[in-house]
This record gives sequence, structure tokens and C-alpha cells, in this order.
Amino acid sequence: MRVALSLRPRNDGTFCFGLSRRDCYGRGHAAERLPVKIQIYSMTSVADAVAVADAGADLIGVVVVRPGTVPEGVDQRAAREILGAVSPRATGVALTLATDPDEICSMVENVRPAILHIAAAVVSPEECDEIREEVAPVKVMRTIGVKGPEAIRWAEIYQQATDYILLDSFTGAAWQPGAAGKPHDWTISKRVVERSRIPVVLAGGLAPENVADAIRAVRPWGVDSFTQTDVAGQRGRKDLARVREFIASARAAGA
Repeated sequence: MRVALSLRPRNDGTFCFGLSRRDCYGRGHAAERLPVKIQIYSMTSVADAVAVADAGADLIGVVVVRPGTVPEGVDQRAAREILGAVSPRATGVALTLATDPDEICSMVENVRPAILHIAAAVVSPEECDEIREEVAPVKVMRTIGVKGPEAIRWAEIYQQATDYILLDSFTGAAWQPGAAGKPHDWTISKRVVERSRIPVVLAGGLAPENVADAIRAVRPWGVDSFTQTDVAGQRGRKDLARVREFIASARAAGA
């Protein structure tokens, strides 16, 4: 089934962590009134996930894929176990690289995350809207790859069909536009945040060394770290010392 894109936000009155729409929308409310949220990818073990939750992460992510697709990927059974181990201390996020709406919805049913993260660039706004209706009350996060000013327009389009926008550095891959481990032009991300009516998470090469600068420059609702808090050369295994440094730096800058 395919439906026409409904150009309105979900009307259930809540978005993130049970907060009101007024407290969760973009720069005008979330970045000024609430501490910055911290999202850490990508867990491949319960032990890492629990340790990251203990360190203070607000959102913890897993990449749910078929075995062998990406080094940090886990299957649906493992993803459900990992996210279950940190709930309710941290909000569980399940990232999919799939492009078929039925496959994505089936994954959500099996993994049961609080947030579904759609990464594949080829998933249209109409499909995002359809998926969001199907998986409710699970929220939907959408990656927007930032290459140039066109990202501003894409964010405006997709925010009408999702609950969160994640801005990542554009890689050129249709199935995975982010996770390159490199920053992008934060002035573009700042413009997205200023225009957004929904929470915006900033990603793209964020590390303990630059996350404070990123928060001050962009004022996002949340920040995301993946590759720069991994053990060097071991994608998907977290360096807990760097995770703690990242969280401390983000908290100090985003308080």
C-alpha cells in the first residue's frame, strides 16, 4: 500500500521522552530549555550497551541488518536483547538500512525499539509517513545526508513525515548516507535546526574533542557519536573512556 504524504505532524501530543510538542521542537524550545540529548551508536553487545547507559547516554542505538552487511550490524534477536538490557534507563534506537516498508515494519515488531531510525536515502517521504503510521507509537528518526544547502530543503520535507531528523555527513551511498566518521558544514546544520519543528540530532564525526564546539555552533536537540567513540580499528566495539569523555563534554556545552 502507498499513501499520499500527509503534510502534518503526528497529532498524539507527544514526541520525545513523553515531553510535549512545545518542549521538543527544534531550536526555539529544545536547545534553549533542555539539556542536549546524547545518542551513542552502535552497540554489538549487552555489556557495551549497559556500560554506555551507565555512562549517561540518553539514547542507545543498534544497527539491525542481515549478518555480514556491516561490521557493527546485529540481527533482530540480538538487537532486542541489547535494547531490552538498557530500558528504561536509556531510549532504544534501532537503525535499519532496509528500503522495503514491510521489511522495516517487521523489524520494528520483532526488535521493539522506542525509536526506528531509517537511514537509506531511497526511502521516500511518503514511505516514511506510511511506516510511521504503521509502527506507532514507535517514533521515527530519519537520516538526512548533509552535502550542501539542499539538505535544508530535504529536512523540511522529511520532518513532515518523521519525529526526529538526524543530520549526518553525506557519503554518496544510497543505502547508508552517513557513518563516514567526518564532520560536515555545521552552518548548514544550524540552518536546519533553526527552521525545524521537530528535534534535530547532529551527527558526523563527532568526538570528545569537537562535540562542545558542534553544540555551540549548531544548538541541536541532540548529538550522536558512532565511529569516534569506537575502539580504534574495531568498529562496533565501544571505547568506554572516550564515551565518557564525549558525554562529559556534551553535557558541559549543552547545559
